[in-house]
Amino acid sequence: LKALDIDTDRYPVLSVVGGGGKTSLIFRMMEELTAAGKKVLITTTTHMAYEPDRPFAEDGDMISIKQNLEEYGYTIAASLDREKHKIGALSEEKLKEIKVLADVILIEADGAKRYPLKVPASWEPVIWEQTDLVIAVVGMDAVGRPIREVCHRPECVADFLGKETEEKLTEEDIVKIATSICGLFKDVEERVYRVYLNKSDILREKEPAEHIVEELERKNTVAAYGSLLEE
Repeated sequence: LKALDIDTDRYPVLSVVGGGGKTSLIFRMMEELTAAGKKVLITTTTHMAYEPDRPFAEDGDMISIKQNLEEYGYTIAASLDREKHKIGALSEEKLKEIKVLADVILIEADGAKRYPLKVPASWEPVIWEQTDLVIAVVGMDAVGRPIREVCHRPECVADFLGKETEEKLTEEDIVKIATSICGLFKDVEERVYRVYLNKSDILREKEPAEHIVEELERKNTVAAYGSLLEE
């Protein structure tokens, strides 16, 4: 949160979009926020994996949310598909109803099948209208590798960049995807926007990540790099 210059008092509803690492980032932010005494609600407008060991309020049950927030400082609130082991979106009315129960809401608002990078399709992302701040996640393990190996829907990414799927992704490609209204900036509109470069630990040197951060900042986009691996 500090690295991305995020003030959750001013921007209490955060939606996370982009490539692999969204769920890990959400839980890392939750840990920081609950350690600071905040009550945190986690949900999705698309899908997330169901984690039965975490506090969960099925279908946004108000009593369960209040109990979990009191006991754990956070809760996941979503619909549940037990067969697919997935959780899904709540209704607009339910989101508005439960919003008042927490200090901060963290929303997974996109899917990427765990690939490091993507360009959104026409129906993506699904950013709730009451979102204050959007964070786009990019996996740095995409840099220097062929589009077909590291992108969700590689044909879409190649078409967006004017490349072939066999071509490798450059730092400039990442900047273009992160800042375009047809890329990860799609539907952000007037909201505050941040970019997180995940998996920078896999780089032999930090120069590529630092270069991308500098280029994004030249385009008035606040960005940070790091790793969400469990310490």
